[in-house]
Amino acid sequence: MKPSGTAVPTGPAGPTRLVAKRCRSLRAWLALIALLGGCFGDPSMQLPALPEGNIDAKLRQALEELNAAALAEPTSAERRGQLAMAYDVNDFHQRAIDAYGQAAKLAPEEFDWPYYRALLTARINADYEGALESLEDALRLDDSYVPAWLWRGEWLRRLGRTDEAQAAYQRGAELGAGAPAQTGLAQLLFDAGRFQDAVAILEPLNAERSDARIERMLGRAYRATGRHEDARIASAKGQAAPVMQWLDPKLNRRLPYIAGFSNRLKHAQSLIQAGQQTNALPIARALVADRPDDVAAINTLVWALAASGRHEAAKAALRDGLKKHPEEPRLHLMLATAHQRQGGIERARRHLERVLELAPDNTTALEQLGWLLARQGKTDQGIALLEQALEKGAREPKQLLYRLGLLEGTAKRWPQAAARFQDAAQLDAAFTMAHIHLGRCLAEAGRIDEARKALDWADRIGTHAEQRASARRRLVALERSSR
Repeated sequence: MKPSGTAVPTGPAGPTRLVAKRCRSLRAWLALIALLGGCFGDPSMQLPALPEGNIDAKLRQALEELNAAALAEPTSAERRGQLAMAYDVNDFHQRAIDAYGQAAKLAPEEFDWPYYRALLTARINADYEGALESLEDALRLDDSYVPAWLWRGEWLRRLGRTDEAQAAYQRGAELGAGAPAQTGLAQLLFDAGRFQDAVAILEPLNAERSDARIERMLGRAYRATGRHEDARIASAKGQAAPVMQWLDPKLNRRLPYIAGFSNRLKHAQSLIQAGQQTNALPIARALVADRPDDVAAINTLVWALAASGRHEAAKAALRDGLKKHPEEPRLHLMLATAHQRQGGIERARRHLERVLELAPDNTTALEQLGWLLARQGKTDQGIALLEQALEKGAREPKQLLYRLGLLEGTAKRWPQAAARFQDAAQLDAAFTMAHIHLGRCLAEAGRIDEARKALDWADRIGTHAEQRASARRRLVALERSSR
């Protein structure tokens, strides 16, 4: 059966057709000879040298086996691609770039090899021209893969090829890219100084589904257009947001090639952080099986179990870990957290106290123990520990200040409470509850106008409607009673 679009030969059979057939055979043989010659003689097709030096034994073994398989089948793109993927995910980047290029030559009909090569070329070498060349090879094979268009838009933007970048993002949007394509278009408007046009894209996008990454972009746009109060709130909401990224399902093909203890440990932890604790759990169990005494492996297993809701199993793993490492503060701290979650306050307190015996400057333990004691009615002791955590550089000072404000407010020390909430609100202009409590404390202290301003700011943020309404009612009542 002839492929669609193939021309049908006409005219007499005989010598002409025979010559054509022999020519096709000759071309096929020449192509094969060129391919084999390339594999064995062309330096660009020689496999990258195996890494030397002190690397994990299991990682070395995995690379040696994949390298041997690629040598045994020199014309197999699959074997060479497997080796490239192993180099890629285990951070041997240039070797991966070279091997992906070889695999792409061996199988020019395969999308993944030039695509993976493009990603690494851009990320590791910042060679966006080279990355785009490889990406073009992939898109010629499949022009419907959304992440490829998003990467094309990003790299073209970095090269200043604005019109082409816009076309790439628009193509991604047509294919259903959603927020990543829209924020890419907004970034192009930023580059052109068209901030009001960017706001017109970003505001509806954020209204549809609030996202800290979009908030951060809005903060910049608001500031450029003179909306300074809106800029403070949006910038605070997007303060710790990463850059906009997108799901890329094709990358999952590489994951089975992660090898070596440290690389697998990082992978398991990354999965948990991404909310994929179910996938992380078997990796964490295997890590503990490989190194039963390794604290990092035990911590990761406990983390995966707790994130999966298997709290009893997490506590059992912690208890086993503490038998091996009775003076490891991290294990005591994790067990304290587990006990608190299940209401075991006294057990939690003992473990927190043990952490502080082993590591007196552990701010997490200081904060947790201070809050625990305060909830048991030992307010002043709790405040003292929270203040120590603050002085020693707690990770989340705004949360500590907020808790200190709550405790001062419980004791009806309104000026002190207001000062704590004010400090928390200054650290995070979008911290609605800090502004609400600041308003309440100022109202209780008789500072009605200042209280109203604090609540006006909370209204501007727009979250926690019930709490804002309650604070407004209290403000009105206090204002009436003071007349």
